Amino acid sequence: MTDYFTQNIEQIITRLGYECVHVGIKTDFGRMKVQILIDTLGGINVEDCELVSGHVNKFLDENSDMPELDKGRYYLEVSSPGIERPLYKLTDYERFTGKEARLRLSELLEGRKTFTGIIKGAEDDEVILSCEDKDIHIPFEIIKGGNLVYRFENENESHKEHKRTKKRGKK
Repeated sequence: MTDYFTQNIEQIITRLGYECVHVGIKTDFGRMKVQILIDTLGGINVEDCELVSGHVNKFLDENSDMPELDKGRYYLEVSSPGIERPLYKLTDYERFTGKEARLRLSELLEGRKTFTGIIKGAEDDEVILSCEDKDIHIPFEIIKGGNLVYRFENENESHKEHKRTKKRGKK
C-alpha cells in the first residue's frame, strides 16, 4: 500500500474528527476489501461509519486508477475497532499502557509465540509486557498481531472466552 493511499484516507478521517485506527487491504472471498477502522471518544455508531464511508468512497472513486484498487474491483468496510481493539502501531502500545493485551509473535520468544499481560510501555522499538510476574521486552518487529483484552464480570474471563462459554450453554 502506498503512502499516498494511506495518508489521504487518514487525512479524510482526521478532518471529519475521528481517529484512524487502521487502513488495510485484504482479499475476502476472492474480492478486494479496503478495511478502515475508526474511533472517537464515546465510541462509533452506524452514522459515523456512513459519514466516513461516503467521504472515503468519493476519494477512492476519484483515484480508482491506483494500483491498490485492482481497477475499481473492491468494496469498502468502515467499522469500529471493537472492545478488543487491535494494536497496530508502537504508539498504540504507548497509549494503552496499563491495559491488558494479547500479543501473537511471528517467531518464538522464551519458547512461546503468544503472550497475554499488562502493557508496561513501549520504548526503543520494544513493547514491555508484564506477564506472569515478570516484564518481557518484545521487539515490535516480531509482533504479528496484538489486541486489547476485555474482561467481563468474571475478571478471569475475556470477551472471547465469554462468547465461547455462552455458546456452549445454548446447546
